[in-house]
Amino acid sequence: MAGKLEVQVLHRAFDILELIGNCAEPVSLKQITDATGLPKSTVYRLLSNLENRNYVCCDNHGSYHLGFQLLMISQWAEREFEIKQLARNPLETLNEFTKETVHLAVLEKNRVLYVDTVESPHALRLVAKLGTTNFVHCTALGKVLLMKHSDEEILEILEQEGMERKTEYTLTTPADFLREMRAVRKRGYALDERECELDGRCVAAPIYDKTEKVVGAVSISGLASRFSLDFIEQEVVGKLLANTRHISRVLGYVK
Repeated sequence: MAGKLEVQVLHRAFDILELIGNCAEPVSLKQITDATGLPKSTVYRLLSNLENRNYVCCDNHGSYHLGFQLLMISQWAEREFEIKQLARNPLETLNEFTKETVHLAVLEKNRVLYVDTVESPHALRLVAKLGTTNFVHCTALGKVLLMKHSDEEILEILEQEGMERKTEYTLTTPADFLREMRAVRKRGYALDERECELDGRCVAAPIYDKTEKVVGAVSISGLASRFSLDFIEQEVVGKLLANTRHISRVLGYVK
């Protein structure tokens, strides 16, 4: 019963938001009550909660319009959509060159979120399912997504998320991870040396926006037995960085 009530509350809140958003002028409490058919007390309670979270704002006349939090959410969604669109051709180019799986990811709630993938044509390949998340401490993507974070911010994330040992090569202490991050910042890209999958090797580079914030990352992942360090360092890194820099420049990054 509780689950059904919670869903009903969400539907009512969304109905109110959509009603306000579809009106050219601010909407009064009475107009919302009449349009939704809900009791005045229910509408007022929902509006109060939405206002507290800045999803709606009440003007001096007691009428409601959409709040800035919705604008922020739309900007986040637009940014991720824009990055995904911009990165698609570079992902395909890198996949064609390496014949390995190429991922696009963003940082979401202190974890790596996979938002796009071009899979390797090999029968044996490393692939992360879209929409899934992974730890930052054992992935090349996680390391580059944290490049602009301070050591203090990184330590806080490690404390919250933990440092699970995925393989015998996983970095499991904050000191080791911070040491690795210093190397990542210096060279501008990150490696996962069998830290997440025992026979997996990965290289990743960041995507920056015009504010020099890391807003995404691209990785290339393959079996360690096939995707050698020599090939990565001599052939792959340059092409990976060239492609992520191109995406960054389109997003307004000028360095």
